[in-house]
Amino acid sequence: MTRKFVKRSIFLCLRPLAHKKMTWRLRIKYESSSCRLGLPQPLLEANEHPVYKTTLERMQRFFGILYENCYHILGKAGPSMQQDFYTVEGLATQLLGSAFVNLNNIPDFRLKSMLRVFVKPLVLFCPPEHYETLIAPILGPLFTYFHMRLSQKWHVINQRSVLCGEDEIAEDNPESQEMLEEQLVRMLTREVMDLITACCVSKKTAEHNAVPAVDGDDEEMMATEVTPSSVAELTDLGKCLMKHEDICTALLITAFSSLTWKDTLSCQRATTQLCWPLLKQVMSGTLLADAVTWLFTSVLKGLQMHGQHDGCMASLVHLAFQIYETLRPRYLEIRAVMEQIPEIHKESLDQFDCKLLNPSLQKAADKRRKDHFKRLIAGCIGKPLGQQFRKEVHIKNLPMLFKKPKPMLETEVLDSEGGGGLATIFEP
Repeated sequence: MTRKFVKRSIFLCLRPLAHKKMTWRLRIKYESSSCRLGLPQPLLEANEHPVYKTTLERMQRFFGILYENCYHILGKAGPSMQQDFYTVEGLATQLLGSAFVNLNNIPDFRLKSMLRVFVKPLVLFCPPEHYETLIAPILGPLFTYFHMRLSQKWHVINQRSVLCGEDEIAEDNPESQEMLEEQLVRMLTREVMDLITACCVSKKTAEHNAVPAVDGDDEEMMATEVTPSSVAELTDLGKCLMKHEDICTALLITAFSSLTWKDTLSCQRATTQLCWPLLKQVMSGTLLADAVTWLFTSVLKGLQMHGQHDGCMASLVHLAFQIYETLRPRYLEIRAVMEQIPEIHKESLDQFDCKLLNPSLQKAADKRRKDHFKRLIAGCIGKPLGQQFRKEVHIKNLPMLFKKPKPMLETEVLDSEGGGGLATIFEP
């Protein structure tokens, strides 16, 4: 009875709700959008619910609650039913054909809920013996899809000023709507990064490198001492996922792409918890030179995007230093990327490479080598808006208007006083 309920009732209910003609029923309501933007809400009495006057509003609320309840039930099924749920025949195929179908028609805030209340519990409570048969077939296409979706949305956000001309009045997309869309994309991005971290990075490592929880604009005030851990370890699930080439590629691309997205907190989390452990797992194999170039370039682009924040700059510089120091002896292409950095000194780069490629010459401490590397990539570190176009003014030392008289020495003062000075005292 339990298996029939899971396979028929919920699966068949989720599929039509995600249909293209049903998307209007899943759109965000005005109250929710106002709350996301931080607008004041009307006060309600205890146990009082907002009144939905029109039939359309009541229908939208009904289908929205039905959609969320289905994911809540599926999310609780794994922890509650254990083997009875995870041993359902063809569960991965059933989920891919119902819960994860037509994701393009689902709004961002619904996807955020789906990841939090359904996918995350499904993964964390899954027994290890079902990783290959259930989790890997689901997370592979899911991570690939989310990378494509988030990349497109962040590209639109970053290029919004280019896409909308200065003389064009965006009446159909007012400023508040743009703010709402950007906020929802940012929240979905953080949820995806949290899911990847929960799947791949061990809990002890994640807690050691955890970024302080911040809200709103406080994300700019992050700790500056948080740096990527060199002893980070992957979980058993993470090692299982990295064995599959498609999932491994999706994880690496998503983690390193988040460094260039306009979200400081996602960049900080990816830098300190994800990028190095994932990259270290595949360095023992054969990496393509183009892939290494892209990974290193993504870190430098992240510095250009988030270098104005001290917390991100410290972690990104440390990550770039780790990548260059580890992969430079094997891949000459990284040197070509370094040479493209503005205002880089070739002689200083040659000196750094000479010490790096000759271990016998590496007598400097790790901190000094890191400071040397930071000076090399200083040209790509982003600056705050108030300092980007500042012209440095150098004022030469002006001549003194009044020349101070030279003070007389004590011996000269004594000599100038009458007589022969001290010599006369000792005369017989």
